[in-house]
Amino acid sequence: MKNADKIKAALERIDQGLAVINTDEDWLKFLKFQSLFYQYSYGNTMMIFLQNPEATFVKGYKAWNKLGRFVKKGSKGLAILAPCIKKIETFKEPEDKSQYHDAEGEKEIKKILAGFRIAYVYDIADTDGSDEMLPVLVKGLSGNSKSQCEIYNRLFNVISKEFVIKEITGTASKGSYNLESKIITVRSDLEYLQKIKTLLHETGHAYDFEMNPDEAIPRNRRELIAESVAFVVSMRLGLDTSSYSMGYIQSWLKDKDELKLIADTVQKVSYKIINMLAESNDSAFLDLKESEENV
Repeated sequence: MKNADKIKAALERIDQGLAVINTDEDWLKFLKFQSLFYQYSYGNTMMIFLQNPEATFVKGYKAWNKLGRFVKKGSKGLAILAPCIKKIETFKEPEDKSQYHDAEGEKEIKKILAGFRIAYVYDIADTDGSDEMLPVLVKGLSGNSKSQCEIYNRLFNVISKEFVIKEITGTASKGSYNLESKIITVRSDLEYLQKIKTLLHETGHAYDFEMNPDEAIPRNRRELIAESVAFVVSMRLGLDTSSYSMGYIQSWLKDKDELKLIADTVQKVSYKIINMLAESNDSAFLDLKESEENV
């Protein structure tokens, strides 16, 4: 099969995968899987999910070797779409329109997407070798109120570097995000697990509006995105909010086809938040960092 045909088949597989997500339960199942592969696009995550729903941690052949592990003989790779990046030389517009420079001074190199190719990754179950260089993900934070308090305070400290966060009282709402002031609020009398989920939900709103300012996007879709993002990031931190998130998503889901429309945004916002945590100076989040680029 030619590469173009393989790419076409891969894109069709992604559409087929989204088509079988008919309920909020299906959506949460996929989001749980996505929390393991947040650095991959939703399309590649769906491709991995369809080929091996039991996968937990994937890398390319050479990447596994760098981690001291080796792909077992006879293991079947999982196909994903890898971007082909092309460098082009172009001329940049001068910042000061009254000044012009020679051609060399005005040249710049830009990277553009030239297409895609099929690449293969392998799940950790298909490898042997040392565990020494594997990343240790943050787990087990939902055991007791002390742990939940600690992770909430750490999330609060990191996110407050990007947005103003206020704890408030005297409101029925668990939290909010103000489009004009950019202020996130969390109700102070909530239990810590709920405060964590609420803070991530409102941060999801903040980044969603930042990435997609179109006022025509309906309210229910905004809520589906924010709660899905909160669920993905919570799962990445070892916190399962299914019992709350399922009802919340169900209450805002008008049409199952809406899940197809928000899938890409959910991945991008989740990645942005997890990456922000991973790049913070907080030692609790350092192991969230992945070495591979988002694909």
